[in-house]
Amino acid sequence: MRYLFIFIALSLSLNGLAQHSTLRFTDCPIDLNRQSLLLVPFESKMYSSDINKKLAEANQMNAQEIIQRFTAAIDQSILYTFQERCDVSSFYQLEGQDITQDLNYIFDNLELDYELVSNTVEKSRSEKLKEKLKKKKDNSYQRGSIQGGQVVTKRDVRERYMKAVVKDQKMLDSMHFKFDNKFFLFVNQLDIRNDYSDMIAVQQGSYDRIIQIHYTLYQKDGTILTTGISKTSFPSRQNDINQIIKNNFPILAQYIYDDLFPPVEEESSSKLKIKNLWK
Repeated sequence: MRYLFIFIALSLSLNGLAQHSTLRFTDCPIDLNRQSLLLVPFESKMYSSDINKKLAEANQMNAQEIIQRFTAAIDQSILYTFQERCDVSSFYQLEGQDITQDLNYIFDNLELDYELVSNTVEKSRSEKLKEKLKKKKDNSYQRGSIQGGQVVTKRDVRERYMKAVVKDQKMLDSMHFKFDNKFFLFVNQLDIRNDYSDMIAVQQGSYDRIIQIHYTLYQKDGTILTTGISKTSFPSRQNDINQIIKNNFPILAQYIYDDLFPPVEEESSSKLKIKNLWK
């Protein structure tokens, strides 16, 4: 899909890490203010982590329990952050056996693709053709899997936007009919990786880990509006899953909020809604 422009939003933090970037498919402002939104969690296969073994040992949890804990935490963080200005429908608030069926139906009608993070440069026709052929050959994404209770993923270190691609408009129509939502926010992937860019910090054992959420926003008519990455970092010595969630997930949710909601006078877009969220 050909996008109109790329907007890169850099948010300041104590560690100077670029916290948020978006690839927009529209030149119109995105405004979810007072709109209805269906929040779709990521598939368990779309969790990638360099530290799962340490998390499992420190928290006495298996791979599936870790994924479920993170999935619920992302949902709660986004719901809490969005709820003052948006009507959010969450699968974690719903009851009934058909919820699992709904999610499987959604996942069956989604493809996950990615756009490499790169500068937009006007290329010659031959260069574009070479790039297109190269993308078909090299840029396929292999989903992870759970084998023997452990998450197994194929490592791809290239910076990318993981994008949800709707295969069948009937799925959106069906979910819209059921939940009466105008927008879909797909959480596509959660990944955690060690940051080895500072070798001195690595030698001292004080390096950081980067945690990031990939997401895609759709309108009910199948129009894709934006794909984004929300990310932050935490110390490599931190393996308590409750502390990782408490200290980072509200921040990740806030960066997504800042992308999708225009700022208002009485609210600073950089003010994080993290007080009293995780007790």
